[in-house]
Amino acid sequence: MESKKEDLTLLGVKDAIAALEKGVCSSETFIESCLAKINSNDGKLNGFIHVEAEQAARDALQSDNRRKNGTLLSPLDGVPLAVKDNIDILGQPTTNGLGMHWIPSEDAAVVKLLRNKGMIFLGKTNMHEAALGATTDNPHHGKCFNPLLEGHTPGGSSGGSGAVVSGYLCPAALGTDTMGSVRVPAAYCGIVGFKPTKNFWSTEGVTPLSVTLDTIGPLARSVSDIALLSGLALKNVDVKNCNVASLENFDYADMEDEIKSGYEGTKRLLLDAGVSIGQVRLSDYDPSSARRAGLLVSEVEAGVLLEDFRLTSEEAFSPELQAMLDFGRRAPASRYFNAIQKVQALKRELCNIFQKQKFLITPTTPQTPFHFSQETPINQADFTALANFCGCPAISLPLKRSEEEKPVGLQIMTAPGFDIDLLSLALGIEKLIANN
Repeated sequence: MESKKEDLTLLGVKDAIAALEKGVCSSETFIESCLAKINSNDGKLNGFIHVEAEQAARDALQSDNRRKNGTLLSPLDGVPLAVKDNIDILGQPTTNGLGMHWIPSEDAAVVKLLRNKGMIFLGKTNMHEAALGATTDNPHHGKCFNPLLEGHTPGGSSGGSGAVVSGYLCPAALGTDTMGSVRVPAAYCGIVGFKPTKNFWSTEGVTPLSVTLDTIGPLARSVSDIALLSGLALKNVDVKNCNVASLENFDYADMEDEIKSGYEGTKRLLLDAGVSIGQVRLSDYDPSSARRAGLLVSEVEAGVLLEDFRLTSEEAFSPELQAMLDFGRRAPASRYFNAIQKVQALKRELCNIFQKQKFLITPTTPQTPFHFSQETPINQADFTALANFCGCPAISLPLKRSEEEKPVGLQIMTAPGFDIDLLSLALGIEKLIANN
């Protein structure tokens, strides 16, 4: 009796690499499986704005030929990737989530880097308009839906990237993170989202929102997948010997009961495994006022950075986005200066904490994903924005859940430049969660 054909779309990056190496599949068949899943399922999710099927198929054949000839560009050669639609891909339309598009004449720097490793770009993912929001309820391209919860948001602004990875349309995706726009969708969609140290990847070829806060980050289904995409070799670490602390400012912040119980349960799991968890506090820090400072910085900078687009294609901007950009343009220089000063002060204080406590753990979000019919909470980025202020690496890991439970994310942060250490600890904690 013929065995049931393996569903290749269930493979993550690490497993896809192994399957290609062992000849379980070719890049061509892998890409075909992803495209078939997109054709049958993306209508429910609306995760993609554009799919580049023919070029992806041609690139897959080239990858398979390189494999036959022994000239692979890297272990990632032949593995598909989706890309948020504010990141340029040569020949594919970019919209930045607006009601307009342009065809880039070259790849963004991060796309060029990954293309040179042989990765195949399936298409561009839906996003919150201009990346200035966290629901991916896009007025031009439609709502993007959470694969785990019917009618619910996948988060944002990289919601499409989170949805296509969580929905098994693609093993991994790129997003951008200004105040949590990779980690929020990761938490809402039950996957892993990584914001590396600022400037880990060049933002050249990315439509900017805030030059002060923008960072490119990957979304995938495991820490190992994130490390492979990031080109980082992980260390073998004993989680018991890692210097971990919780951030008191977030421990007692307003959050849903499901978030609180999931977070406290994870801390107990770590304690039972022998991890010593300290507690630290940022003096005079209020998550809400800090988030408002970050939002003001984003609105002011976006108002300037997107002005040329508005002058030529004002109809491509929704009234809501225009109001936010106008608010940023009208903000007095003193308010912007004070917001920048607040961000810098928080960066200094957090970096001082990292000299004593190497890792900080917090919930990723104060709430679980919500239905589009509900009012959007204003505090979605209260726990994630801090890493952008500091420019430090941060990762969101999914906590174990039943089918009846909504997804909850655990955030881990460390000092700028210690990305390998962060991912190495995250791998250990991921194993603890899986084995619990």
